[in-house]
Amino acid sequence: MTEFWVSQANKWCDYCKCWLKDTTQAWAVHERGTGHQENVARKLREMRQTADREKRDQEQLTTAMQRVEQEAKKRYAADLKEEGAAKKARLGEWVWNAEAGYFYNAVHRWYYDTKSGMYYGGDPIEWTDKPSLPREARYEVINKPQPAPGRAAAAGRRPAAGAQQYAVAGSRMVNKHPLSEVGGYQLHSIKGAVGGAKGVGSMAGGGTKGAATAADADGKRKRDGAAGGGKEFSKEEQEFLARREAARQRVQQRTSATFGLV
Repeated sequence: MTEFWVSQANKWCDYCKCWLKDTTQAWAVHERGTGHQENVARKLREMRQTADREKRDQEQLTTAMQRVEQEAKKRYAADLKEEGAAKKARLGEWVWNAEAGYFYNAVHRWYYDTKSGMYYGGDPIEWTDKPSLPREARYEVINKPQPAPGRAAAAGRRPAAGAQQYAVAGSRMVNKHPLSEVGGYQLHSIKGAVGGAKGVGSMAGGGTKGAATAADADGKRKRDGAAGGGKEFSKEEQEFLARREAARQRVQQRTSATFGLV
């Protein structure tokens, strides 16, 4: 019978960096040796040192990232503050003016009425819902009011801005101006902000005082005419004067309603 020679396999030792015969006896003798045990201890020590170094590096990296984030937050807050200050200086701020009864923007010199949603100012000075100031500077854009609880019911009872209103004049109904409760004549010179609405509501503007003065002047002219001519009016003339006075009062009533003075 023919016999074949078989080569003995070898095995590599990672700790000692050498080849050994792949037998149980050879490995038992090698692992009990001092050199192998020292190499194993050195390898374990290096692994622990590597793990400690990686942990320390990770902690340092975490600390550095936290410091960077804190600095970034501080810079971001400072940028927001500067941006807010610049925006406030550019767009202004709507502050309640108790003397006028409206919100006032000192940068653009405009008033705002929250009830009607109208603005007062410009050149010429007037009430309008399309002010000439930038859109981002408007009251509703800057403040963005949120309806408070229970306000919806009150808003439902209140007439909407610009809605048609009516007032009784004698025995008939006449249209009431939407801005009759606002009244530009109420905005007299307030700390140099915006002047009055060119005498509206005064004697020169044809308001109630002006109407009273006109009526007194008309009565004075009648008395002067009667006294100067020494003539008594006939019945037809008295009826004509009565009709003319009634027509004048109707025109005055319509004019006052148009300007919101009733």
